[in-house]
Amino acid sequence: MKPISLPLPSLRLIQFSLLSFLLVFASCKVQLVSNYDMELSNEINNTAKKVDNFYLTMQEIAADKRQFVNFSTSYIGIEVDLNSLVIKNRVRPLNAESTRIAEITLQLWEKYKEEHKKDNTLSNGLIRLNKKTFSDMFYAMQVAEEGKKVSNSPNP
Repeated sequence: MKPISLPLPSLRLIQFSLLSFLLVFASCKVQLVSNYDMELSNEINNTAKKVDNFYLTMQEIAADKRQFVNFSTSYIGIEVDLNSLVIKNRVRPLNAESTRIAEITLQLWEKYKEEHKKDNTLSNGLIRLNKKTFSDMFYAMQVAEEGKKVSNSPNP
């Protein structure tokens, strides 16, 4: 069998085409998530600290002093921070998952606030459960944000 030999101009054309394709392909980057936002990450952390402080403070107070009225100002302040997280996530492109986590967190906050208002107290068990729930939600927010840092970093 005789080896196939291409004329020199055809070989150069193939090499040029292949090189062009590789350059075009290498320069393309598809971004499926928003960019990492350190300011938002810090805000998530600060809000998580406020929620943690809220429940730890409540836990240290005697059960008969846990009336809703004693915590309504704190509920409002934290709800403002959660609303801010939702809005900041909504306006970012390619950010549906993080937005949904923030929305669920806000919905849970509102639900637990209404339960406290209705019952006018919270047991130690509910305080621990609520604290754990929000700890998990803020963890999910931070993981989602940190994932954006990894996802958008240049490939080695």
